[in-house]
Amino acid sequence: MNYTDVFPRVVPADTESEIRIHPRYEHAAFADWTLAGVFCNPFDGLARNGAYAHFLKPDAHPADAWRLDGGDLVVRHHFAGEQEYNLTVALHKPGDPKLAQTREFRVYALQPDLFALRPFKGDFHIHTTRSDGRECPCYVAARYRQKGFDFAAITDHRRYEPSLEARDYWQPLGLEFKLYPGEEVHAPDNPVHIVNFGGSINVSRALREDEAAYRREVQALLDALPDKKPNLNHFAVAASEWVFDRIRAGGGLAVFCHPYWYTSQFVIDEGLTSEMFRRRAFDAFELLGGFYRYQFESNALQVVRYYEEQARGNAFPVVGLSDSHGTDAFPQGQRFADSADRDLFGWYYTIVLARSNTLPDIRDAVKAFRSVAVCAPAGDMPHLHGAFRMVKYATFLMRDYFPMHDVYCAEEGALMLDHLGGDRRAAGALARLKGRTADYLAASFGTPPT
Repeated sequence: MNYTDVFPRVVPADTESEIRIHPRYEHAAFADWTLAGVFCNPFDGLARNGAYAHFLKPDAHPADAWRLDGGDLVVRHHFAGEQEYNLTVALHKPGDPKLAQTREFRVYALQPDLFALRPFKGDFHIHTTRSDGRECPCYVAARYRQKGFDFAAITDHRRYEPSLEARDYWQPLGLEFKLYPGEEVHAPDNPVHIVNFGGSINVSRALREDEAAYRREVQALLDALPDKKPNLNHFAVAASEWVFDRIRAGGGLAVFCHPYWYTSQFVIDEGLTSEMFRRRAFDAFELLGGFYRYQFESNALQVVRYYEEQARGNAFPVVGLSDSHGTDAFPQGQRFADSADRDLFGWYYTIVLARSNTLPDIRDAVKAFRSVAVCAPAGDMPHLHGAFRMVKYATFLMRDYFPMHDVYCAEEGALMLDHLGGDRRAAGALARLKGRTADYLAASFGTPPT
Protein backbone atom coordinates (compact mmCIF):
# COMPACT_ATOMS: atom_id res chain seq x y z
CA MET A 1 0.00 0.00 0.00
CA ASN A 2 1.34 3.43 -0.91
CA TYR A 3 1.88 5.69 2.11
CA THR A 4 2.05 8.67 -0.23
CA ASP A 5 0.57 9.75 -3.54
CA VAL A 6 3.18 11.09 -5.96
CA PHE A 7 1.51 12.83 -8.89
CA PRO A 8 2.55 12.96 -11.58
CA ARG A 9 4.85 9.95 -11.55
CA VAL A 10 5.76 10.35 -15.22
CA VAL A 11 6.76 13.74 -16.67
CA PRO A 12 7.95 15.13 -20.01
CA ALA A 13 11.73 15.13 -20.43
CA ASP A 14 13.63 18.41 -20.79
CA THR A 15 10.88 20.50 -19.26
CA GLU A 16 10.01 21.85 -15.83
CA SER A 17 7.32 19.92 -14.00
CA GLU A 18 5.60 20.19 -10.65
CA ILE A 19 5.38 17.09 -8.47
CA ARG A 20 2.96 16.91 -5.56
CA ILE A 21 3.77 14.44 -2.77
CA HIS A 22 0.71 13.84 -0.64
CA PRO A 23 0.97 11.77 2.58
CA ARG A 24 -2.05 9.48 2.72
CA TYR A 25 -1.74 8.55 6.38
CA GLU A 26 -0.71 10.21 9.63
CA HIS A 27 2.48 8.21 10.00
CA ALA A 28 3.63 9.38 6.56
CA ALA A 29 3.04 13.09 7.24
CA PHE A 30 5.76 15.73 7.03
CA ALA A 31 4.17 17.74 9.86
CA ASP A 32 6.41 16.62 12.73
CA TRP A 33 9.63 17.11 10.78
CA THR A 34 11.72 19.99 9.52
CA LEU A 35 12.58 19.72 5.85
CA ALA A 36 16.32 20.23 5.42
CA GLY A 37 16.30 19.91 1.64
CA VAL A 38 14.82 18.30 -1.44
CA PHE A 39 17.03 16.79 -4.16
CA CYS A 40 16.31 15.45 -7.65
CA ASN A 41 19.01 12.96 -8.53
CA PRO A 42 19.17 11.64 -12.13
CA PHE A 43 19.68 7.88 -12.29
CA ASP A 44 21.59 8.10 -15.56
CA GLY A 45 23.76 10.92 -14.29
CA LEU A 46 22.61 13.19 -17.11
CA ALA A 47 22.55 16.82 -16.03
CA ARG A 48 20.57 19.58 -17.73
CA ASN A 49 23.73 20.92 -19.40
CA GLY A 50 23.98 17.65 -21.32
CA ALA A 51 26.97 16.33 -19.39
CA TYR A 52 27.11 12.94 -17.71
CA ALA A 53 28.69 12.55 -14.31
CA HIS A 54 28.64 10.23 -11.33
CA PHE A 55 27.55 12.17 -8.28
CA LEU A 56 28.54 10.44 -5.08
CA LYS A 57 26.60 12.72 -2.76
CA PRO A 58 22.80 12.52 -2.71
CA ASP A 59 22.58 16.30 -2.29
CA ALA A 60 24.41 17.05 -5.55
CA HIS A 61 21.19 18.01 -7.35
CA PRO A 62 18.97 20.25 -5.23
CA ALA A 63 15.45 20.68 -6.54
CA ASP A 64 14.86 23.96 -8.36
CA ALA A 65 12.09 24.88 -5.93
CA TRP A 66 9.97 23.28 -3.27
CA ARG A 67 7.33 24.31 -0.78
CA LEU A 68 4.89 22.86 1.71
CA ASP A 69 1.28 23.32 0.68
CA GLY A 70 -0.84 22.29 3.61
CA GLY A 71 0.40 18.79 4.33
CA ASP A 72 1.72 18.24 0.80
CA LEU A 73 5.24 18.72 -0.47
CA VAL A 74 5.30 20.41 -3.88
CA VAL A 75 8.51 20.16 -5.89
CA ARG A 76 9.34 22.03 -9.10
CA HIS A 77 12.26 20.86 -11.19
CA HIS A 78 13.60 20.76 -14.73
CA PHE A 79 13.86 17.04 -15.55
CA ALA A 80 16.62 16.70 -18.10
CA GLY A 81 16.71 13.79 -20.51
CA GLU A 82 14.79 10.52 -20.54
CA GLN A 83 15.66 8.83 -17.27
CA GLU A 84 14.44 7.98 -13.80
CA TYR A 85 14.83 10.51 -10.99
CA ASN A 86 15.20 9.88 -7.29
CA LEU A 87 13.45 12.64 -5.34
CA THR A 88 15.19 12.59 -1.97
CA VAL A 89 13.67 14.52 0.93
CA ALA A 90 15.98 15.18 3.90
CA LEU A 91 14.23 15.67 7.26
CA HIS A 92 15.22 16.11 10.87
CA LYS A 93 13.35 16.50 14.13
CA PRO A 94 13.02 20.09 15.40
CA GLY A 95 15.53 20.72 18.16
CA ASP A 96 17.44 17.52 17.49
CA PRO A 97 19.25 17.64 14.13
CA LYS A 98 20.90 14.30 14.90
CA LEU A 99 17.51 12.64 14.61
CA ALA A 100 17.22 12.64 10.85
CA GLN A 101 15.82 10.56 8.01
CA THR A 102 15.49 10.64 4.27
CA ARG A 103 12.51 9.65 2.18
CA GLU A 104 12.83 8.72 -1.47
CA PHE A 105 10.28 9.00 -4.24
CA ARG A 106 10.72 8.09 -7.90
CA VAL A 107 9.71 9.97 -11.04
CA TYR A 108 10.39 9.06 -14.68
CA ALA A 109 11.00 11.60 -17.44
CA LEU A 110 10.08 10.55 -20.98
CA GLN A 111 10.71 11.88 -24.46
CA PRO A 112 7.51 12.95 -26.30
CA ASP A 113 6.98 9.70 -28.24
CA LEU A 114 6.74 7.56 -25.09
CA PHE A 115 5.11 10.25 -22.97
CA ALA A 116 2.16 10.19 -25.39
CA LEU A 117 1.58 6.52 -24.54
CA ARG A 118 0.14 4.74 -21.51
CA PRO A 119 1.09 1.42 -19.87
CA PHE A 120 -1.31 -1.54 -19.91
CA LYS A 121 -0.83 -4.99 -18.43
CA GLY A 122 -2.23 -7.93 -20.36
CA ASP A 123 -2.28 -11.66 -20.98
CA PHE A 124 -3.71 -13.40 -24.05
CA HIS A 125 -2.83 -17.06 -23.68
CA ILE A 126 -5.37 -18.35 -21.15
CA HIS A 127 -7.40 -21.56 -20.95
CA THR A 128 -10.75 -22.36 -19.32
CA THR A 129 -13.11 -25.30 -18.91
CA ARG A 130 -14.10 -24.82 -22.54
CA SER A 131 -10.87 -26.68 -23.38
CA ASP A 132 -8.50 -28.07 -20.74
CA GLY A 133 -8.69 -25.37 -18.06
CA ARG A 134 -10.20 -25.59 -14.58
CA GLU A 135 -12.64 -22.66 -14.36
CA CYS A 136 -15.29 -21.17 -16.63
CA PRO A 137 -14.46 -18.19 -18.90
CA CYS A 138 -16.39 -15.52 -16.97
CA TYR A 139 -14.78 -16.58 -13.70
CA VAL A 140 -11.28 -16.60 -15.19
CA ALA A 141 -11.83 -13.11 -16.58
CA ALA A 142 -12.79 -11.77 -13.15
CA ARG A 143 -9.74 -13.39 -11.55
CA TYR A 144 -7.47 -11.72 -14.11
CA ARG A 145 -8.91 -8.32 -13.24
CA GLN A 146 -8.43 -9.17 -9.57
CA LYS A 147 -4.78 -9.92 -10.36
CA GLY A 148 -4.18 -6.47 -11.83
CA PHE A 149 -4.73 -6.91 -15.57
CA ASP A 150 -6.00 -4.16 -17.86
CA PHE A 151 -6.82 -6.51 -20.72
CA ALA A 152 -6.98 -10.22 -21.45
CA ALA A 153 -8.15 -12.72 -24.03
CA ILE A 154 -9.38 -16.24 -23.38
CA THR A 155 -7.58 -18.47 -25.89
CA ASP A 156 -8.91 -21.98 -25.48
CA HIS A 157 -7.54 -24.79 -27.64
CA ARG A 158 -9.34 -24.91 -31.01
CA ARG A 159 -12.14 -22.70 -29.67
CA TYR A 160 -12.79 -19.03 -30.33
CA GLU A 161 -16.26 -18.87 -28.81
CA PRO A 162 -15.22 -18.89 -25.10
CA SER A 163 -13.45 -15.55 -25.54
CA LEU A 164 -16.70 -14.03 -26.82
CA GLU A 165 -18.63 -15.68 -23.97
CA ALA A 166 -16.48 -13.88 -21.39
CA ARG A 167 -16.47 -10.59 -23.32
CA ASP A 168 -20.24 -10.54 -23.85
CA TYR A 169 -21.01 -11.37 -20.22
CA TRP A 170 -18.92 -8.56 -18.75
CA GLN A 171 -19.32 -5.92 -21.47
CA PRO A 172 -22.74 -4.59 -20.30
CA LEU A 173 -21.18 -3.47 -16.99
CA GLY A 174 -18.96 -0.98 -18.84
CA LEU A 175 -15.78 -2.03 -17.03
CA GLU A 176 -12.39 -0.47 -17.73
CA PHE A 177 -11.04 -4.03 -17.89
CA LYS A 178 -11.11 -5.09 -21.54
CA LEU A 179 -11.69 -8.60 -22.85
CA TYR A 180 -10.75 -9.31 -26.45
CA PRO A 181 -11.41 -12.25 -28.78
CA GLY A 182 -8.86 -15.02 -28.99
CA GLU A 183 -8.10 -18.68 -29.58
CA GLU A 184 -5.16 -21.08 -29.66
CA VAL A 185 -5.07 -22.46 -33.18
CA HIS A 186 -3.95 -26.01 -33.91
CA ALA A 187 -3.91 -26.48 -37.66
CA PRO A 188 -4.10 -30.12 -38.85
CA ASP A 189 -0.72 -31.85 -39.23
CA ASN A 190 1.10 -28.83 -37.84
CA PRO A 191 2.85 -29.06 -34.44
CA VAL A 192 3.22 -25.25 -34.20
CA HIS A 193 0.85 -23.66 -31.68
CA ILE A 194 -0.38 -20.20 -32.63
CA VAL A 195 -2.38 -17.67 -30.63
CA ASN A 196 -4.91 -15.51 -32.43
CA PHE A 197 -5.19 -12.37 -30.31
CA GLY A 198 -8.03 -10.06 -31.21
CA GLY A 199 -8.79 -11.32 -34.70
CA SER A 200 -12.39 -11.18 -35.91
CA ILE A 201 -12.02 -14.43 -37.87
CA ASN A 202 -12.72 -17.69 -36.04
CA VAL A 203 -9.80 -19.64 -37.51
CA SER A 204 -10.54 -22.84 -35.58
CA ARG A 205 -14.08 -22.96 -36.94
CA ALA A 206 -12.80 -22.40 -40.48
CA LEU A 207 -10.51 -25.40 -40.03
CA ARG A 208 -13.32 -27.54 -38.69
CA GLU A 209 -15.83 -26.59 -41.38
CA ASP A 210 -13.62 -26.86 -44.45
CA GLU A 211 -10.38 -28.73 -43.85
CA ALA A 212 -10.19 -29.56 -47.54
CA ALA A 213 -9.93 -25.87 -48.42
CA TYR A 214 -7.22 -25.46 -45.78
CA ARG A 215 -5.19 -28.27 -47.30
CA ARG A 216 -5.57 -26.93 -50.84
CA GLU A 217 -4.51 -23.45 -49.80
CA VAL A 218 -1.59 -24.70 -47.70
CA GLN A 219 -0.42 -26.81 -50.61
CA ALA A 220 -0.42 -23.72 -52.83
CA LEU A 221 1.68 -21.90 -50.22
CA LEU A 222 3.96 -24.91 -49.93
CA ASP A 223 4.49 -25.05 -53.68
CA ALA A 224 5.44 -21.37 -53.68
CA LEU A 225 7.97 -21.59 -50.85
CA PRO A 226 11.45 -20.71 -52.10
CA ASP A 227 14.69 -22.42 -51.13
CA LYS A 228 13.16 -25.51 -49.57
CA LYS A 229 15.69 -27.31 -47.41
CA PRO A 230 15.85 -31.09 -47.61
CA ASN A 231 14.41 -33.10 -44.71
CA LEU A 232 12.50 -30.12 -43.27
CA ASN A 233 8.78 -30.10 -42.48
CA HIS A 234 7.82 -27.40 -44.99
CA PHE A 235 4.15 -28.34 -44.73
CA ALA A 236 4.20 -27.05 -41.13
CA VAL A 237 5.89 -23.84 -42.29
CA ALA A 238 3.21 -23.25 -44.93
CA ALA A 239 0.40 -24.27 -42.56
CA SER A 240 1.64 -21.81 -39.92
CA GLU A 241 1.78 -19.01 -42.44
CA TRP A 242 -1.74 -19.89 -43.59
CA VAL A 243 -2.88 -19.38 -39.97
CA PHE A 244 -0.88 -16.15 -39.60
CA ASP A 245 -2.52 -14.77 -42.74
CA ARG A 246 -6.04 -15.65 -41.50
CA ILE A 247 -5.38 -13.97 -38.15
CA ARG A 248 -4.11 -10.80 -39.80
CA ALA A 249 -7.03 -10.79 -42.25
CA GLY A 250 -9.27 -10.48 -39.19
CA GLY A 251 -7.21 -7.65 -37.73
CA GLY A 252 -5.59 -9.85 -35.09
CA LEU A 253 -2.08 -10.39 -33.78
CA ALA A 254 -0.47 -13.70 -34.80
CA VAL A 255 1.71 -15.09 -31.99
CA PHE A 256 4.24 -17.91 -32.42
CA CYS A 257 4.09 -19.91 -29.17
CA HIS A 258 6.53 -21.86 -26.98
CA PRO A 259 8.87 -23.62 -29.45
CA TYR A 260 10.89 -25.09 -26.58
CA TRP A 261 7.95 -26.70 -24.85
CA TYR A 262 8.68 -30.40 -24.41
CA THR A 263 7.10 -33.66 -23.40
CA SER A 264 9.41 -36.57 -24.24
CA GLN A 265 11.23 -34.20 -26.60
CA PHE A 266 10.74 -30.68 -27.92
CA VAL A 267 7.30 -30.59 -29.49
CA ILE A 268 8.63 -28.55 -32.41
CA ASP A 269 11.85 -29.86 -33.91
CA GLU A 270 14.82 -27.51 -34.11
CA GLY A 271 14.80 -27.40 -37.88
CA LEU A 272 11.21 -26.16 -37.94
CA THR A 273 11.86 -23.68 -35.14
CA SER A 274 14.82 -22.21 -37.03
CA GLU A 275 12.81 -21.91 -40.23
CA MET A 276 10.00 -20.14 -38.37
CA PHE A 277 12.50 -17.60 -37.07
CA ARG A 278 14.24 -17.28 -40.43
CA ARG A 279 11.03 -16.51 -42.32
CA ARG A 280 9.60 -14.43 -39.46
CA ALA A 281 6.04 -14.49 -40.76
CA PHE A 282 4.50 -14.14 -37.28
CA ASP A 283 3.67 -10.80 -35.64
CA ALA A 284 5.06 -11.55 -32.17
CA PHE A 285 6.96 -14.28 -30.39
CA GLU A 286 5.80 -15.73 -27.07
CA LEU A 287 9.19 -15.23 -25.44
CA LEU A 288 7.96 -16.19 -21.98
CA GLY A 289 5.31 -18.87 -21.76
CA GLY A 290 3.52 -21.07 -19.31
CA PHE A 291 6.32 -23.15 -17.89
CA TYR A 292 6.55 -24.33 -14.30
CA ARG A 293 9.70 -23.93 -12.23
CA TYR A 294 10.92 -27.43 -13.05
CA GLN A 295 10.72 -26.52 -16.76
CA PHE A 296 13.17 -23.64 -16.38
CA GLU A 297 15.09 -24.59 -19.51
CA SER A 298 12.19 -23.84 -21.86
CA ASN A 299 11.92 -20.13 -21.20
CA ALA A 300 15.70 -19.88 -20.78
CA LEU A 301 16.23 -21.30 -24.26
CA GLN A 302 13.58 -19.03 -25.75
CA VAL A 303 15.18 -15.95 -24.18
CA VAL A 304 18.68 -16.84 -25.36
CA ARG A 305 17.40 -17.69 -28.82
CA TYR A 306 15.60 -14.34 -29.00
CA TYR A 307 18.73 -12.36 -28.16
CA GLU A 308 20.81 -14.36 -30.61
CA GLU A 309 18.27 -13.66 -33.35
CA GLN A 310 18.40 -9.95 -32.45
CA ALA A 311 22.19 -10.02 -32.69
CA ARG A 312 21.87 -11.44 -36.21
CA GLY A 313 19.60 -8.56 -37.19
CA ASN A 314 16.44 -10.66 -37.07
CA ALA A 315 14.25 -8.40 -34.94
CA PHE A 316 10.69 -9.25 -33.93
CA PRO A 317 8.34 -8.17 -31.10
CA VAL A 318 7.99 -10.30 -27.97
CA VAL A 319 5.25 -10.94 -25.45
CA GLY A 320 4.97 -12.77 -22.14
CA LEU A 321 1.87 -14.96 -21.74
CA SER A 322 0.90 -17.25 -18.89
CA ASP A 323 -0.70 -20.14 -20.80
CA SER A 324 -2.54 -20.68 -17.53
CA HIS A 325 -4.99 -23.55 -17.16
CA GLY A 326 -6.40 -22.46 -13.82
CA THR A 327 -6.31 -19.56 -11.40
CA ASP A 328 -7.05 -21.30 -8.09
CA ALA A 329 -5.17 -23.89 -6.07
CA PHE A 330 -6.66 -25.64 -3.05
CA PRO A 331 -4.73 -27.25 -0.17
CA GLN A 332 -4.56 -30.99 -0.72
CA GLY A 333 -7.32 -30.77 -3.27
CA GLN A 334 -9.89 -29.66 -0.68
CA ARG A 335 -12.22 -27.50 -2.74
CA PHE A 336 -14.24 -26.45 0.29
CA ALA A 337 -11.21 -24.60 1.66
CA ASP A 338 -10.09 -21.14 0.65
CA SER A 339 -7.84 -21.13 -2.39
CA ALA A 340 -4.47 -19.63 -3.25
CA ASP A 341 -3.25 -18.53 -6.66
CA ARG A 342 -2.45 -21.45 -8.89
CA ASP A 343 1.00 -21.70 -10.47
CA LEU A 344 1.34 -19.84 -13.80
CA PHE A 345 -1.55 -17.47 -13.00
CA GLY A 346 -0.02 -14.00 -13.18
CA TRP A 347 3.52 -15.36 -13.60
CA TYR A 348 4.05 -14.29 -17.22
CA TYR A 349 2.47 -11.26 -18.85
CA THR A 350 3.03 -8.34 -21.20
CA ILE A 351 3.37 -4.64 -20.47
CA VAL A 352 2.24 -2.73 -23.55
CA LEU A 353 2.87 0.97 -24.14
CA ALA A 354 -0.09 2.07 -26.23
CA ARG A 355 -2.20 5.13 -26.93
CA SER A 356 -5.22 3.49 -25.33
CA ASN A 357 -6.53 0.19 -24.07
CA THR A 358 -8.26 -0.61 -27.33
CA LEU A 359 -7.62 -3.60 -29.54
CA PRO A 360 -6.13 -1.66 -32.50
CA ASP A 361 -3.82 0.35 -30.23
CA ILE A 362 -2.68 -2.70 -28.23
CA ARG A 363 -2.07 -4.72 -31.40
CA ASP A 364 -0.22 -1.89 -33.14
CA ALA A 365 1.90 -1.18 -30.06
CA VAL A 366 3.11 -4.79 -29.91
CA LYS A 367 3.91 -4.79 -33.63
CA ALA A 368 5.84 -1.54 -33.14
CA PHE A 369 8.09 -3.17 -30.48
CA ARG A 370 6.46 -1.28 -27.62
CA SER A 371 5.88 -4.39 -25.51
CA VAL A 372 7.86 -5.95 -22.67
CA ALA A 373 7.67 -9.61 -21.73
CA VAL A 374 7.60 -10.10 -17.96
CA CYS A 375 8.49 -13.18 -15.92
CA ALA A 376 7.39 -12.70 -12.31
CA PRO A 377 6.55 -15.98 -10.53
CA ALA A 378 5.20 -15.48 -7.04
CA GLY A 379 7.97 -14.62 -4.61
CA ASP A 380 10.67 -14.47 -7.28
CA MET A 381 12.66 -11.56 -8.62
CA PRO A 382 11.01 -10.41 -11.87
CA HIS A 383 12.80 -10.56 -15.21
CA LEU A 384 11.88 -8.29 -18.12
CA HIS A 385 12.77 -8.65 -21.79
CA GLY A 386 12.38 -6.55 -24.90
CA ALA A 387 13.90 -3.38 -26.31
CA PHE A 388 16.25 -1.80 -23.77
CA ARG A 389 14.45 1.53 -23.65
CA MET A 390 11.09 -0.15 -23.03
CA VAL A 391 12.47 -2.51 -20.39
CA LYS A 392 14.19 0.33 -18.55
CA TYR A 393 10.92 2.26 -18.32
CA ALA A 394 8.89 -0.85 -17.50
CA THR A 395 11.07 -1.63 -14.47
CA PHE A 396 10.06 1.75 -13.06
CA LEU A 397 6.40 1.07 -13.81
CA MET A 398 6.53 -2.30 -12.06
CA ARG A 399 8.02 -0.72 -8.95
CA ASP A 400 6.28 2.64 -8.77
CA TYR A 401 3.10 2.54 -10.88
CA PHE A 402 1.59 -0.92 -11.02
CA PRO A 403 1.47 -1.80 -7.29
CA MET A 404 -1.24 0.80 -6.52
CA HIS A 405 -2.89 0.16 -9.88
CA ASP A 406 -3.15 -3.50 -8.88
CA VAL A 407 -4.82 -2.58 -5.58
CA TYR A 408 -7.62 -0.83 -7.47
CA CYS A 409 -7.92 -3.73 -9.91
CA ALA A 410 -8.13 -6.23 -7.06
CA GLU A 411 -11.17 -4.46 -5.61
CA GLU A 412 -12.93 -4.48 -8.96
CA GLY A 413 -12.05 -8.12 -9.59
CA ALA A 414 -13.42 -9.19 -6.21
CA LEU A 415 -16.71 -7.43 -6.98
CA MET A 416 -16.81 -9.07 -10.40
CA LEU A 417 -16.57 -12.44 -8.66
CA ASP A 418 -19.37 -11.43 -6.29
CA HIS A 419 -21.52 -10.36 -9.24
CA LEU A 420 -20.85 -13.63 -11.05
CA GLY A 421 -21.71 -15.50 -7.84
CA GLY A 422 -25.14 -13.85 -7.64
CA ASP A 423 -24.61 -10.87 -5.31
CA ARG A 424 -27.15 -8.28 -6.53
CA ARG A 425 -25.29 -5.42 -4.82
CA ALA A 426 -22.05 -6.02 -6.71
CA ALA A 427 -23.07 -4.31 -9.96
CA GLY A 428 -23.87 -1.10 -8.10
CA ALA A 429 -20.61 -1.25 -6.18
CA LEU A 430 -18.71 -1.78 -9.45
CA ALA A 431 -20.44 1.24 -10.96
CA ARG A 432 -19.37 3.38 -7.99
CA LEU A 433 -15.75 2.24 -8.40
CA LYS A 434 -15.74 2.86 -12.13
CA GLY A 435 -13.01 5.28 -13.13
CA ARG A 436 -10.59 4.66 -10.28
CA THR A 437 -7.91 3.03 -12.39
CA ALA A 438 -8.47 5.57 -15.18
CA ASP A 439 -8.11 8.46 -12.74
CA TYR A 440 -4.99 6.93 -11.23
CA LEU A 441 -3.50 6.54 -14.69
CA ALA A 442 -4.37 10.11 -15.60
CA ALA A 443 -2.96 11.52 -12.36
CA SER A 444 0.24 9.50 -12.82
CA PHE A 445 0.81 11.35 -16.10
CA GLY A 446 -0.24 14.77 -14.82
CA THR A 447 -3.70 14.80 -16.39
CA PRO A 448 -6.66 15.94 -14.26
CA PRO A 449 -8.96 13.01 -13.43
CA THR A 450 -12.29 12.76 -15.22
